Amino acid sequence: MRPIKTALLSAMAALALASAPMAQEAAPYRPGPETSGTIKVWTWPNNDRTFQALMPAFNAAYPNIKVEVQGFPNADSQYLNTLQRALLSNSGPDVAMIEIGVLALLRERPQWVDLAQDPYNADELMSQFAPFAAANVTRPNGKVVALPKHTGPGGLFYRRDIFEEAGLANAPADVEALFSDWNTFIEEGQKVVKPNERWLIANGMEIVSTMMAQRGVNWFDAEGQLQLDNPVVLEALQVVDRAADAGLISPFAMWSPEWQGAFGRGQIATIMSGNWFGGLLKRAFAPDDDGKWGVAAAPADSTGNRSFNAGGDHIGILETSQNKEAAWAFISWVVTDGESLKQQYQNDDLYPAWTPAGTTDWINFADPYYDGQNVNEVFAQVQANLIPATLNTDDSVVSAAMQTVVNNIVQGVSTPEQALEQAKAEVAARL
Repeated sequence: MRPIKTALLSAMAALALASAPMAQEAAPYRPGPETSGTIKVWTWPNNDRTFQALMPAFNAAYPNIKVEVQGFPNADSQYLNTLQRALLSNSGPDVAMIEIGVLALLRERPQWVDLAQDPYNADELMSQFAPFAAANVTRPNGKVVALPKHTGPGGLFYRRDIFEEAGLANAPADVEALFSDWNTFIEEGQKVVKPNERWLIANGMEIVSTMMAQRGVNWFDAEGQLQLDNPVVLEALQVVDRAADAGLISPFAMWSPEWQGAFGRGQIATIMSGNWFGGLLKRAFAPDDDGKWGVAAAPADSTGNRSFNAGGDHIGILETSQNKEAAWAFISWVVTDGESLKQQYQNDDLYPAWTPAGTTDWINFADPYYDGQNVNEVFAQVQANLIPATLNTDDSVVSAAMQTVVNNIVQGVSTPEQALEQAKAEVAARL
């Protein structure tokens, strides 16, 4: 065992497992509670609020570390631009978050501390994170650029009361049986629709993202080749077209005020998204809907797979940090400590990348918002079976182009074949 670890092992084990019982895995290395100093942490909303809420618990473990949290709007826009400028100028915070959609863009930057090196030795912890999340932050040379914080195992969020009103089964297992594939999703889903008043699907891009993830197809392959000619992409656009023709897809732009408000107004009966979307429903979009929602696995693809990932974030240390010990104390505590993960899950529905958390009582409970359902029975199964995504620095370019053409299909402006050619042309022009 490395000398720096020997002196601190008992303290680290106690800190790792103190507040919430977990499976007895190897304890992560953490500095002792005497560690002191001030560190700056950059993130985006609502992670800034999440970190602020964690401070009492963190300072109970590290009373001499002051954490200054600053949030910048939108992980993939203002925050990304601000962080990139800081990296280029060798300035910025001690600690920075990385959203999965821009991880490929940021992880090659040399300004990240290699957490596989002494005294962090995070490579020894990687087996205790979700495998795909660990692989995403580990470079071919073994460098660990950040720690996985949360993942986004996906499911079908649905309104139990609307399904009942429409004469559909509304228990999770029955919904999965009802929506056994994408064809039955469209056929049976039409029963919940009220023209110009209520829709089955929030946005057509959900279908594309879910179907591609279920088949392990991404915007680019591992060699960096664009995948818009993959048959799955056209197949997904054709499903969007069928759903639009049936009047299933809402007219609201994703993340617009109208789209957000539609959930609370009962205008959208389902959404396919990551576990974290439950936090938005509970605390922002539909806070008065306790007992009305349920979660089932998404419709299965042609191979029977229902699993997909939709989100995730990571947290790393910059080389310019003047207090890397305190920074490491913070990030390792945030992603592995039982009380930290418990609060983040219960307050914001953030799903831990740290796999020992999966057996705890606080993630496996009868959630009143979902009418007493233990939704982790869905999400744990999804995370165990999903196909890891291949990330590329130009993912955002293709995603933006595809969102545009999906909207064109929904509005009847383009056929799936025309939309796909439009997307290829736009991507070619931008790349």
